[in-house]
Amino acid sequence: MEKDKFCCTDIDVLLKWALSDLQQKNEVFGIPRELFFEPGESDPFRMRRYGQMLETPLGVAAGPHTQLAQNIIAAWLCGGRYIELKTIQVLDDLEVTKPCIDMTDEGYNCEWSQELKLDQSFNEYLNAFILIYILRDKLGWGASKEPGFIFNMSAGYNLEGIKSPTVQRFFDRMSDCSTELTEKIERIAAFYPRVKELSIPGTMSDSITVSTMHGCPPEEVEKIGRYFVEERGFHTTIKLNPTLLGAERLRNILNHRLDFKTEVPDEAFGHDLKYDDGVALIGAMLDAARDKGVAFSLKLTNTLETTNIEQNLPKNEGMLYMSGRALHPISINLAARLQEEFKGVLDISFSAGVDCFNIVDTLSCGLKPVTVCSDVLKPGGYGRLSQYLERIAGNMKNAGVDSLKNLMLTRASLESEAAARLANLKTYAADVVENGRYAKEKFPFENIKTVRNLPRFDCAGAPCVTACSTGQDIPRYLDYTAKGDFKNAYKAILATNPFPNIQGMVCDHLCQYKCTRMNYDSPLMIREIKRFIAQNQAKGLALTPAPANGRKVAVIGAGPTGLSCAYFLVLEGFEVDIYETKKFAGGMAADAIPAFRLDHDSLSRDIDAIIALGVRLHTSVRIDKQAFEDLRKSHDYVYIAIGAQKSYDLGVPGEDAEGVIDQLSFLSAVRQGQRPDLGKKVAVVGGGNSAMDVARTAKRLLGENGEVSIIYRRTREEMPADPEEVQAAIEEGISLNELTQPECMLVEDGRLTSNMCYKMELGTKDASGRPRPIKVESSEFKLEVDTVITAIGQRVILDFLPGGELTVDKDSMETQLEGLFAGGDAIRGASSLINAIGDGRRAAGSIMKKAGHEPRIRLAPEDRRRPNLADLGIRQARRIFGPEMPELGPHERLNFELYVKTLTEADAMVEASRCLQCDLVCNVCVSVCPNRANVALRAEPVSYPLQRAVRRGDHTMVETLGKVEIDQPYQIVNIADFCNECGNCDTFCPTSGAPYKDKFKMHLTHASLEAYGEGFHLAEPGRMEAKFGGEPAVLTESDGIFVYQDSEVKVEISADTLEARKVELKNGTDTKELNRAVETAVLYRLVSSQQPFAG
Repeated sequence: MEKDKFCCTDIDVLLKWALSDLQQKNEVFGIPRELFFEPGESDPFRMRRYGQMLETPLGVAAGPHTQLAQNIIAAWLCGGRYIELKTIQVLDDLEVTKPCIDMTDEGYNCEWSQELKLDQSFNEYLNAFILIYILRDKLGWGASKEPGFIFNMSAGYNLEGIKSPTVQRFFDRMSDCSTELTEKIERIAAFYPRVKELSIPGTMSDSITVSTMHGCPPEEVEKIGRYFVEERGFHTTIKLNPTLLGAERLRNILNHRLDFKTEVPDEAFGHDLKYDDGVALIGAMLDAARDKGVAFSLKLTNTLETTNIEQNLPKNEGMLYMSGRALHPISINLAARLQEEFKGVLDISFSAGVDCFNIVDTLSCGLKPVTVCSDVLKPGGYGRLSQYLERIAGNMKNAGVDSLKNLMLTRASLESEAAARLANLKTYAADVVENGRYAKEKFPFENIKTVRNLPRFDCAGAPCVTACSTGQDIPRYLDYTAKGDFKNAYKAILATNPFPNIQGMVCDHLCQYKCTRMNYDSPLMIREIKRFIAQNQAKGLALTPAPANGRKVAVIGAGPTGLSCAYFLVLEGFEVDIYETKKFAGGMAADAIPAFRLDHDSLSRDIDAIIALGVRLHTSVRIDKQAFEDLRKSHDYVYIAIGAQKSYDLGVPGEDAEGVIDQLSFLSAVRQGQRPDLGKKVAVVGGGNSAMDVARTAKRLLGENGEVSIIYRRTREEMPADPEEVQAAIEEGISLNELTQPECMLVEDGRLTSNMCYKMELGTKDASGRPRPIKVESSEFKLEVDTVITAIGQRVILDFLPGGELTVDKDSMETQLEGLFAGGDAIRGASSLINAIGDGRRAAGSIMKKAGHEPRIRLAPEDRRRPNLADLGIRQARRIFGPEMPELGPHERLNFELYVKTLTEADAMVEASRCLQCDLVCNVCVSVCPNRANVALRAEPVSYPLQRAVRRGDHTMVETLGKVEIDQPYQIVNIADFCNECGNCDTFCPTSGAPYKDKFKMHLTHASLEAYGEGFHLAEPGRMEAKFGGEPAVLTESDGIFVYQDSEVKVEISADTLEARKVELKNGTDTKELNRAVETAVLYRLVSSQQPFAG
């Protein structure tokens, strides 16, 4: 068995697992019962398909959610009733590139057709079919005489393969499975006798969707369709490719209107069905189905063939297939075009980027049933389906309609179904392109991955905390805020960040770019909540530093990093002196950040609070070499905290002319109340946040009639500035001159008259990971300006240091000189305030450690969070957008007043309540796995000694090296039998790891363990088999003792304390870490009484 291959599971294993979890945990396959859809006779969204009742108009598309039995059951439990089974074909032994799925934003995959043999596919579908009937009965949903769901087959990819004996046998058994059904019922009846009382039909399916390969000729498509209609008598659907819309229309929507960089190659349109051929095919199939007396319909759409360029999938695949939200506007517009061609009478089912927010619009266009895939591959998984149904029911109730037909008619205000269908589609087709929701800029995030390692146990951790340089305990202060406990929220903030007012306004909030909710709806407004808390607690806290400890620290620089270090040290009783060159403290925050982003009162409140703790501030003091040496002698420790106070020059002729200003001089002058005359036209050179600050400040000085432009040598996409800062500048009327580089300043009488520039083009990527800008020859042009402000970066001047350079340990902030520490811009170059603050905190911690000082001040309240695990499970499957940013409109804010207002108390609490508290419970990998391969097991806290066995002469000694604590309420294991290594859990795991690689691999059978060569198998009660790198090991339990053996060691472990009692080193082994043995014992305790492992 290859590691990415399925090992199919017997039906009795699945049924025992489902029944056990339902009884003990009120869930099935990791899905809480609260997310199940319980059908009711009065549900207004019921519909009929192929003469059968569908309890909902929803289902799952042929793909990863419909190839294993447990996948199909999970979809059904959550409300999926139209099950498009995974596409089968004659070639059923395919090699599929892995990982094969990337759902970071719009979806991409390189997987095609089934990953099972035809007989295995049939077996999985039959298992699911039977289990649905059993669970329907068990859950009390079987009152209706109709099953309420449909299995829809999917097959491809040419008529010859479809007519092959193996595929024909598959169809025959799907039409009549009575023999196999009887055998399985007898097997199940041995432990679940009620199965014999259920009326399970012998026909699984009488409908099929024709899935044709990209490039399948139209005549072949028609032959396949006619075969299923005329010879098989199946209700037949033909799935069409989005390229049917045509290259010009498709690319206009995808690349120009939505601004996706996805490349759809010419060959995708060249070898796919053309529009006119498609129209003729549809007409012919409608006639054939009418003559045969079966239904014919269309399915929109297949995935979109794209070039594999920037996607996170193996590069050996030249082409990938796009799905998800980027496909939605394309497929809706194709539906509108086809319905207009056929006057609104086509029966079209739909699957392209549907989610809970557009499902009602989609159904109102007469597109049904709707199947989903990409959306339920994102966090929340199958559980997301329940929100679709809630929103459908809610919208129908508000509209006062009792059927999907009436929903469509009411929205169109028409009586004709065909006319209503067409009218709603035309309106919606325009809206999805224009409303901005599907634009690429709506997801400006890279991904949720962080640098944190993925441990085997206790893996839950908030990615926002990992991303924060100060390690702010964000979930905790959001939890306090949501509960209205603003004082404790403030304490939680101050425990790691002494600048709640400043950072509540101008933090670059990397935390928000790693908020779990980015993969649901929108990241939390963490910065804005901090600002609310800071202003709510404006009187501050009466902090009392610890008694003096006799240690003195000098801090050079009163910017954020210096003040941060001083804050944490003075609280612990250190005597702290800060030396600042300027007349005031605050660094760049006080001298460069514009007042419309950070007001003076907020700035002063944080700085004054730090000084009030007893820090001695010495302003207007320049530190030279002698002063530096004096400080090192007079203080026990010195922290270098100077900022990047010198702007970089452009290095072009004429930049010393009057009218050319550097960013720091300009921003400082304006911050200190000056209003320099800039003329009427200003150009700002640069693409970072400082450049945005400069441009927006200049625009306020010039007013609405003044012209401000930004010159940047790459494109907007490569700008290092925060996307919202760039957007704010554009909204305020500032223009972008992309791919432009200044060549020289044109000067008359010492005064700038214009700026000579040339155009650039993008080449291959450079060391920054961005495309290298290359000059376009003979592209010079003159840019008429009155003022040029350069904003291309800043540098640090360390002229007081011996040698002028620092070697710094980035973890401890300690330098090569004894007692000397450094942080902030001094070691990073120009960086963010939060990085500087974090460096100051780390430096303070290192100084304490160096001084042998144990921290005595605890600001953060005790963590009393006790999550309702069932409630969290539901919230993790719900998408909820929060309040809007309280921001003034572009024309209201061209002044120096704060343009972002503070959240109201109500909005702050509502927004904070959206936090998923993922430092307590994550389980994202469980929800995003379509195969249910990642399993979250409830666990009790465990602690054990970390030990090592060492041979000394004739004796073996056991050394205790430390203690291991495992205390999170859920632990994750991966069931190797179900895992095809698609990579989806890797995409959404907020660590640097991948659950399918890094978590414990459990095997449900010995054969799977042997074939895989890695992992664990619970062979029988009291015995766990294992393999590590192919080498066998075994753990047994008896009479309160675990015995672990492998080729190097045999160890007895107390079941109570998990402490090694007796160790025998084998085969010449002199030293053996015992952690693997104990981890095996912990894993055994975790799985030994739980299905599906216990057997």
